[in-house]
Amino acid sequence: MALLVALAGCATPQYQTTVRLIPPADAPGRACVQACDARKAACQSDCQTRYQACAKAIEPQVEARYLDALKKYELELRQYAAALRHYEMQMQFDWMNRYPFYPYWWDPWPGPYYSPPLYREPVMPTREEVRAQLEKSACKADCGCLPAYDTCFVGCGGQRVTETVCIKNCPPAK
Repeated sequence: MALLVALAGCATPQYQTTVRLIPPADAPGRACVQACDARKAACQSDCQTRYQACAKAIEPQVEARYLDALKKYELELRQYAAALRHYEMQMQFDWMNRYPFYPYWWDPWPGPYYSPPLYREPVMPTREEVRAQLEKSACKADCGCLPAYDTCFVGCGGQRVTETVCIKNCPPAK
């Protein structure tokens, strides 16, 4: 219990940054912000259209990459099965050699240690995972609409306030 308390005291604080936009008070500034909103919406719509076109264009590659991933999975599965069989065989031979003649004999020296297989059981890939990985590498999801909007918003007389607040394992207030 004391160890947990000591470790809890060593935990690093976690912070969260939030951004607040304070609109301008005057009518021309609010009209300018509405124009910024329209440009941001158009930018995001155009970005979404390009992303969907990119995702559609990579569709033929998905099947080829999925077949490659399945071949890799098959190889990893064979390696895992061979390592597991080897480990089980080591465990069986150790059991057979441990008590061959002396069932009541106590041996203060432990038998040989056989580590478990180094391979983790492989996970079978899915088309959706392959598609998501290919989309992430080939298609651009962020078109930079928010930084342009923030610049436009501040140019209209609005304010952008960034606040960083401790949310977990906070240091004591001074």
